[in-house]
Amino acid sequence: VNLEGDIKFTTLWLNLLYKGVKNKKYKKNGKKIIFTQNKDYDEVFENIDIRNEVLKSKEFDNCTFKNCKFNVITFQFCKLTVCIFENCDLSLIIIKGSIFNDVNIINSKAIGINWSLCGQPYSMSFTNSNISMSSFSQVDLRHSNIISCIAHEIDFYKTNLEKVNFSNTDLLNSTFGDTNLKNTDLTSAVNYMI
Repeated sequence: VNLEGDIKFTTLWLNLLYKGVKNKKYKKNGKKIIFTQNKDYDEVFENIDIRNEVLKSKEFDNCTFKNCKFNVITFQFCKLTVCIFENCDLSLIIIKGSIFNDVNIINSKAIGINWSLCGQPYSMSFTNSNISMSSFSQVDLRHSNIISCIAHEIDFYKTNLEKVNFSNTDLLNSTFGDTNLKNTDLTSAVNYMI
């Protein structure tokens, strides 16, 4: 019997087990998924399915969310900086006082969201996503991109869309009342009326 070798192996195994538990950023509590930390940096979250929950005062910096479902989730006083949502469903999320700074939503659904409830600063880009039936009323979207999106029935009332790129975006029944469109690129957008 090699007692010294067995002790080293057991110590190594326990350290790996502890590290795995320590680094787990969310856990299941019954059907609920609870993020275990208030601040997450440089993390990739995959295949998370959260519905009808409140995430309060959470910070996500340089995080990527892949294939996640956040339906009817409330982001309350959260801060998301340099984050990517890819192949996600964010439909009907509520964003009370949360900050979205340099957030990219790619190949996702973000339907029925009142983005005007966001805190400042605000910087978003949407690519190949469905963002229909949402409101950006009175939001400063300067220099943002809304590219190859379905953007039906969007409320852009008093929105600052200066230098926004709407390439290949379908804006059917979207409203633009008292909207800043200075240097906005609508050249390949379709179904809009101004």
